Amino acid sequence: MKSILLLFSLLLPCCGCNLLEFPVYVLFGQSHTTVKAEYTGLQNKTVALIVSGQPAIDFDYPYARMDLALACAQAIGQHVKNVKFVDQEKIDQFQQAVFDWYVLPMSDIAARFEAQRLLYLELLQFTLVEIDSVNLLRGRISVQLRLYDMESDQPHTPSYESELTVVFPENAPLPMSDATRTALEQHTISLFADELARKFYKHKIPGK
Repeated sequence: MKSILLLFSLLLPCCGCNLLEFPVYVLFGQSHTTVKAEYTGLQNKTVALIVSGQPAIDFDYPYARMDLALACAQAIGQHVKNVKFVDQEKIDQFQQAVFDWYVLPMSDIAARFEAQRLLYLELLQFTLVEIDSVNLLRGRISVQLRLYDMESDQPHTPSYESELTVVFPENAPLPMSDATRTALEQHTISLFADELARKFYKHKIPGK
C-alpha cells in the first residue's frame, strides 16, 4: 500500500489531469463499451504459461520472467472461469534444467506438464529506466504472445497470436530512487498482467 501511495504522489505533478473535474465524473458517470474476448479457449483448461526472456533482460532483471508469469496467471485466473495454471516453479525448474528447451516442440513441453493449452510469452523488452537516461525511470514491457491448443489438429501452430506493450507512466518519466523503482516495477508488471488478461475475457472500457 505504501508503494502505491508513493507512486501516486509522484505521478500527480506529471499526470496533467484537472482534479476539479473529478466530482463531475463521480456525479454523472461515464459511458462504457463492451469488448469481446480475443480468445475464449482457456475456460476449464490447464495452461502452461512460458515466459521466454533475453540474456540482457535476464541479467538486468533476473526475476522479471517469474514475476511476470505469476502476475499474468493471477490476473487471468481472476476473470476466466475454472482456468488452472501449471505451478510456475516447476516451469522455471524445467527452463533452468533443459538448456535448449526453446527448440522443443510446443506439444512436447505441454505434455511434460499435462497442459491442454500453452501460453508462450516472448519478452521483447523489459526495462524500468527511461530511454537514453541514467537518472529517470519509466516502465516498459513488450511481449509477443502465442497460444497453442493441444486439443487441436495442429498443436504446433498457434491458435492465437498477438502483441502487447505497456508504458508507465505514459506522460513523463519519474526521478530515480530505490523506492520509486520498486513501486514502478510492481505497478508496471501489474498493469501488463491486467492488459494481457483482458484478451481472454469480455470486459468494458470507458466510452468516448
